[in-house]
Amino acid sequence: MDKTRKSELVELADMLADSWFDPVNPVRIDSRFFPVSRAEAYLVQDYMYKTLQLGMVGWKVGATSAKMREIDGHDDVIPGRIFKSRTYFGSHHNLPIKYFPGARAEAEFAFQLTAKPHLRQTPWTASEMETMLVLHPAIEVIGNRFTIEGASKLENSLMTIADNGGGIGFIFGEPVEDWQGIDYRQHIIKLTVSGGPPADNFLGEMRCYPAQAAADLVNHLASRGYELEQGDFISTGAASVPQPFSAGDYVHADFGGLGEIKVTFE
Repeated sequence: MDKTRKSELVELADMLADSWFDPVNPVRIDSRFFPVSRAEAYLVQDYMYKTLQLGMVGWKVGATSAKMREIDGHDDVIPGRIFKSRTYFGSHHNLPIKYFPGARAEAEFAFQLTAKPHLRQTPWTASEMETMLVLHPAIEVIGNRFTIEGASKLENSLMTIADNGGGIGFIFGEPVEDWQGIDYRQHIIKLTVSGGPPADNFLGEMRCYPAQAAADLVNHLASRGYELEQGDFISTGAASVPQPFSAGDYVHADFGGLGEIKVTFE
C-alpha cells in the first residue's frame, strides 16, 4: 500500500472517530475514501479503535448466517469491537439518548468466555467453543457514523466493517449457565419498543447457530493475529429485525426462559 492510500485510510479512521463524539452529525464520506478490500476496511477499523482509546470488553460479529450474507451483500462475517465505554451489564437500565441518536436496537445471543481460545494451527469448532461459553441475552445498539451516496453493496459492506461493524453499544443481560440444549435457530425473542408490535425474528436459515458464530469469530480474528482472553464477551449477530427508538422510548427484549432486558432511553 502506497503512502497516499494509507494516509487516506487513516484520514477516514479519524473522521469516523470524530463522529463517535458527535453522533448527531454523521460525517459525509467522499467515494475516494471508500475501502476497496477487507484489508483496507480492517485497517480503518483498527486505526479508529486506537484513536478512540475507549477500551473494549470483547468482539461482536455480524452476517453470521450464509442467508444473511447473501441478502446484505457480505462475503464473510462482519467483525467489530465492543467498546467498554458503551457497554452495560444487567437486565434494567436507563441510558442517555445523546449517545445513540438515530440508532436501532436488535436482540442477540452473546457469550462470555470462561477460558482462553489460544492461537493454534487448527480452527476452533463449535463443539469446542461450547465448553468455554456462558450465555448472556443481549441487545446491541447499532448505527453508522457516516453517510454515503451511490455506494454499491460491496462498498456499503466494506464501509460497515470500517465503521466498527455498525456497533455502537451493548447491553448484556444476566448469565445463563445451562444453554446448550436450546434450539437457537427457532427460539422466539419478543423485542418491542415502548409497547409496540414485536419485531420479526430471524429464524431458521436466517439465524446462525451461536456457538458456530463464536468459533467463526475466533478463527477470523486469529487469522489477523488477534487473541481473545478469558472473560471477553462475544456477540453473535442479530436474532431479530433491528428497531428504531427515540428519546423517551423503552426497549424490552424478552428471551423467554433465557431472561429479559429492559432499557429506557432518556
